[in-house]
Amino acid sequence: MLVLFETAAGYAIFKVLDEQKLQQVDSLWKEFETPEKANKVVKLKHFEKFQDTTEALAAVMMMTFASCC
Repeated sequence: MLVLFETAAGYAIFKVLDEQKLQQVDSLWKEFETPEKANKVVKLKHFEKFQDTTEALAAVMMMTFASCC
């Protein structure tokens, strides 16, 4: 399974290494308390950096529009 994560700097695509960890959503945050723990759950596959703030703002606007319409 792949996970898309949006940051202010760009988009990150992670591969989920242990899908069983996703079953306990109430305590999922515990798996990301440290970088070492997070590395056991997901692995960064690709990071697409925004070229500038204009591109970052356009991406936010598209996400906002898509979620409300």
